[in-house]
This record gives sequence, C-alpha cells and structure tokens, in this order.
Amino acid sequence: MTDSSDTDRPDDVPPWWDENVEIREELDLPGYDAPKFEDDVYVHTVVEELEASHGCNIRLVDPSPSKLSTWQIRLDGEPIESVHRSRDSSANTVFSITSSAFKSLVEDAVAERE
Repeated sequence: MTDSSDTDRPDDVPPWWDENVEIREELDLPGYDAPKFEDDVYVHTVVEELEASHGCNIRLVDPSPSKLSTWQIRLDGEPIESVHRSRDSSANTVFSITSSAFKSLVEDAVAERE
C-alpha cells in the first residue's frame, strides 16, 4: 500500500480503504488504521469470519454517547457483553479484548441460542 497507515496487509483492509487513504493524503491528515483488538487483529476480519460461519450479525455499538469508552458487543441486535474502547497514539480505535476472547464470547452466545 502507498498510505502511511499502520497496516502492511492490504488484503485485510475493507473495500473503502483506498478512498479513505486518498482523502487523508489530499487533506494532509495522519494515517488511519481500521479498528483492532488489543492483539492487533483487525475487528472487521474477525467479525466477517464469525458472521459467515454462524449466519449472524455482529456489531460493536456505543449505546451511550455520554460513556464513549464502553461499547456493547451485539449479536443479532442483542447485547452479549460490554467492552472498553480506547484510542492509540494515532487516534485509531482499539477494543480491550483479544480476538480469541471476542470469538469465544460470540461463539458461546451463538451456542446458547441453539
């Protein structure tokens, strides 16, 4: 990739990435990296994998703008857990859960529904 983001894995970036890079370069803004888990795994890759394998809809949602750091993990619209969200030194989103712990939470919630 030709951007100044933290990623060097172009296959892991979402489809809108290239347009975002161009806009940031035009405006002379710092590089952007997609939201990650605390183990540096991209959130969207894990979510896409889980949605495909379990036929569900997963969202990380800020339920209360007054508490910006606490987000809900929702499975088909239902909250299953809360997770802390912070920003790294480049102002990119980091969720304070590992990708494997996130997968386990979702898979356990899917199993409970069955």
